[in-house]
Amino acid sequence: MKKISIILIFPLFFSSLSLAVNNKDFTSKKLLCEKLLWGFEFISSNKVKVINTDLNKKTSITEYYYDIDLNLSYINIFTNKDNIRDRVYSVELNTLRIDIWAMTGGGFTTREMFPIGICKFVEINDFLSYIESLK
Repeated sequence: MKKISIILIFPLFFSSLSLAVNNKDFTSKKLLCEKLLWGFEFISSNKVKVINTDLNKKTSITEYYYDIDLNLSYINIFTNKDNIRDRVYSVELNTLRIDIWAMTGGGFTTREMFPIGICKFVEINDFLSYIESLK
């Protein structure tokens, strides 16, 4: 009986998460990966600032474009507004897992960058200062 209830509750939980994201405009939303000192600040309906910190604790900010695929539950982040195939990162909306797109011998493929549970949406006014204060 426990297995049946778990099987029924698990899909219901994730479907409710995906139903919560029904808007393709993430303006003013902030996704924080606190342990890694990374963040994604959505500054308009199609632009995002990616704040990343390297192993030497040097923080940089790069502005990218984004598009949300509600059917597949992904935010795709890319370098060129006119070429959505030029992806750099993808954020899976149900789990907030972040993948990096990389060139391999077989073409562009994804590699898991930040696993499930590392990142979360937050409400912080000065996002960059907050990340800097964590160092």
